[in-house]
Amino acid sequence: MAAAGGMTRRLERVGHEVVSRTVERVLNSTANAALPTVRPEVLAFHDRATVVDLLVGSAVFRREFVTRQPGGHADIPRMLESGVDLIGLTIATRHPDLRGTLSTPQFRALGFPMSRLHTNMAIAGAVARRIRRWERESGGRLRVIDAADEFGRLAHGGDPTNQDGLAGHGILHAFLGVQGGHVLDGDARNVEPLHALGVRMLALAHVMDNDVVGSNTGRRRGGLSGLGREVVVECERVGIVVDLAHMSSAGIRDTVPVLRRPFLLSHTGFSELSGRASRWRRYSPANRNVSTDDALLVADAGGVIGIVLSTMLLGGADLATVVRTFRWAVETLGPEHVAIGSDFDGGLQTPFDARGLPALTQALLGDGMSHATVEGILGRNALRALTAVGR
Repeated sequence: MAAAGGMTRRLERVGHEVVSRTVERVLNSTANAALPTVRPEVLAFHDRATVVDLLVGSAVFRREFVTRQPGGHADIPRMLESGVDLIGLTIATRHPDLRGTLSTPQFRALGFPMSRLHTNMAIAGAVARRIRRWERESGGRLRVIDAADEFGRLAHGGDPTNQDGLAGHGILHAFLGVQGGHVLDGDARNVEPLHALGVRMLALAHVMDNDVVGSNTGRRRGGLSGLGREVVVECERVGIVVDLAHMSSAGIRDTVPVLRRPFLLSHTGFSELSGRASRWRRYSPANRNVSTDDALLVADAGGVIGIVLSTMLLGGADLATVVRTFRWAVETLGPEHVAIGSDFDGGLQTPFDARGLPALTQALLGDGMSHATVEGILGRNALRALTAVGR
């Protein structure tokens, strides 16, 4: 009987591994856009800059992040090769489909036992512990930071754990983010334990509506609820950055006036540039991307908007399309409001993986953007919001 049970568990592990690798290969793909050789002077500039990617989804799709992986978009070696200093490692507890019904088999495929999947908060805790395990296993190459003064040291070019060192010298810093207010299980009091887990950015919405706010790919797409207002106040009280990504237009318009601290819209495209609708899915550029009016509302209120690197949401698979989106954002919203929110390993195709970021820097400079503007896009703008929220 014991032998049979052991065989069942081994077969289950193999099945979960097959599911996990299939999801990785099919969803987290690249278009393999042709990238130019990056000139030495651009590489030097890129290395000097503090590079921040507001949203990386590896923890939602992958068991391992420390060693180089054969697929997907990001891992510690590739991030370090591309000069990235800080990433937002995101947790999504109802993923990948719009209703969340595939969440349990998805997390089982990632090796989480059923005993840790009974509530959204429990799932968040399990994923957060995995990220902390990655940190322990990284040999010092991954460091999870969570205090505003640590973000501040990065903003000034220093390693927050060593004031004499420079960011980017073999260290990838990370902060924890969560997508979807349903993580709170209907109780604003769960904001504080979420903060205790190390979460420093909370997107109130994700791909489906919840009891906090409507999603732009949800069924109702409603505004901010009474619970949602409580959650915003609690986030700002404890020091969690409010993220407007995935939020319905009504939700954005309800939330912006409530905010009293710096905030983000971590990853999006713009319907002005890519607004194609789908007859079959609510998740399409027409719904997922933000309108010009909503983007201006966010920028005018001081928010920082991260540009996603999804080929679908950008409306193209080459580097020129990526540059076009950044150019439009800089000219329309102002250079101080634009950042990178790649959504690498977020279940979407991207033009290139993390190693393409230096080529993006070169393309932005080649498009005529000033070094100051590109430095802001690469990280300074994002760090301004992350640093100020804890004050």
